[in-house]
Amino acid sequence: MTISSKLKAILLGSVFAVSISGPAQAAGLTDMLSALLSSHERIKAAEADLNAARSGLNTAQGGYFPTVSLTANVGNENIYTRNPQGTSTETSMAQRELDISVSQTLWDFGATAATVGSAGLSINQAEVALELTKQNLLLEALTAQLNLASAARVLSYQEESETSIKRQTELENARVRRGSGLATSVLQSKTQLAGVQAARVRANGALRQAVNRYRALFHEVPANFTTLEQPNVSDVAIPNDEETIVTKALENNPQVRATALLAEIANTAIDSSFASGYRPVISASAEQKYKRDVGGTEGLKTESLIKVELTFDFNMGLTAASTLQASKSGHAAANSRLKDARDQIEEQARNAWQNLQTSRDNAEFLSNQANIAAEFLALGRKEQALGQRSLMDILAGETSLINAQSAADRAMTDVAIAKLTVLNVIGQLDLSVLQ
Repeated sequence: MTISSKLKAILLGSVFAVSISGPAQAAGLTDMLSALLSSHERIKAAEADLNAARSGLNTAQGGYFPTVSLTANVGNENIYTRNPQGTSTETSMAQRELDISVSQTLWDFGATAATVGSAGLSINQAEVALELTKQNLLLEALTAQLNLASAARVLSYQEESETSIKRQTELENARVRRGSGLATSVLQSKTQLAGVQAARVRANGALRQAVNRYRALFHEVPANFTTLEQPNVSDVAIPNDEETIVTKALENNPQVRATALLAEIANTAIDSSFASGYRPVISASAEQKYKRDVGGTEGLKTESLIKVELTFDFNMGLTAASTLQASKSGHAAANSRLKDARDQIEEQARNAWQNLQTSRDNAEFLSNQANIAAEFLALGRKEQALGQRSLMDILAGETSLINAQSAADRAMTDVAIAKLTVLNVIGQLDLSVLQ
């Protein structure tokens, strides 16, 4: 196997392969992500919203059931009565009363149905919001996993380069002391070393940031970055053209679906406002009252009443019209937000596809550059041994190789992230991509 093919295999394997342990480690990564998707605070918040929406539906459905009212009172009642004849009577008794009533709405012209429908749509919206939260969190987690591993590899490349250039600088120093080397070569070597050290510092800073992102999500840091499990997304199927991705995104993206449900909820608010403001309520009720020593009459008195009544409340300030208009305006606003969301998701879908294509092309060219740099360095070292190549050529070649390897590694990581982003924007990112 040639150096270039070996290098390409290493780079590809480092980004896309899970590890030589195969299913066992893949299962470990899946378990870790599954735990994240059940315990992260964002997930808990979305699940709490869903539970609240379900409770809201139960509350709304209460409008279909009768209401029981119970009132009991006890007190001292004094009644003074003056008769037309000039006489008067006065009573003072410890009165007691118990009132029980049952009322049931028979027809409210769709007001309760609209409220129940809105509550049901709120559950659907909360479910989609939970799905959106899970997909976004999964994308963040996989991106953090990929970036952390890539940052660790890039730092390793830079450290290897620094060690190699230090060694060659020391060798050149030894030649100068023996009188067989050039002082200018030592200075040039130190210049290369300073540049590599600066690159190593930047790589270390990038690794620290990747660690912080990983810790923020998983609340822990891997003990060994070199054995960090990587998601294998090389075989994950995605649409192979831009328009298909846009179509799937507009159909399946949770953000679009959630915004569409909000528009439906706003539409049911119009029905509810109209029924509540412009239609009466027909209800039936039954009342039973038990009175003892009430109204100046000694003894027990009972009253029973069963009735059907129509109630229509209309505020003379035309609040019904204002409420209805507010609902219509809210629906118009929700529709505008839906259109805007579709435009944004279409843009995200097209950008995700373009970014994937760019990342693939970029990774291919940078991998080729790394291959060429590796071939040049191998030939250069042979020529240096024959006295046909200077030390500075070798140092420059080694620096170019490390930079090319680092760039190729990051580019291949970008390909994996871009692929996951496409799955996210079309609403198909879940744990099955790891299987």
